[in-house]
Amino acid sequence: MTMNSTELKLRTALDGLASRDLSGVGLDDDLVAALGLDSLASLRLLAVVEKCFGVRFPDERLAEFRTLRQLLTFIAGQTGGRKE
Repeated sequence: MTMNSTELKLRTALDGLASRDLSGVGLDDDLVAALGLDSLASLRLLAVVEKCFGVRFPDERLAEFRTLRQLLTFIAGQTGGRKE
């Protein structure tokens, strides 16, 4: 599996939050289940992504962002697809 720079940056940011290696987590794996996150930890995860990439998740859609692919798609849409 080859990772682009945005995916690598995302995985690195989330590794620190999850206190575990995300290399075994696939793009479509549910992060909440894979990492055993509760609702507060899920919000912290999104806050880390917002800070790292300079994006803002819409409050009414927070529950939609549960996989790396969903996060990467959102980041690309917010950053115009530029490499982070």
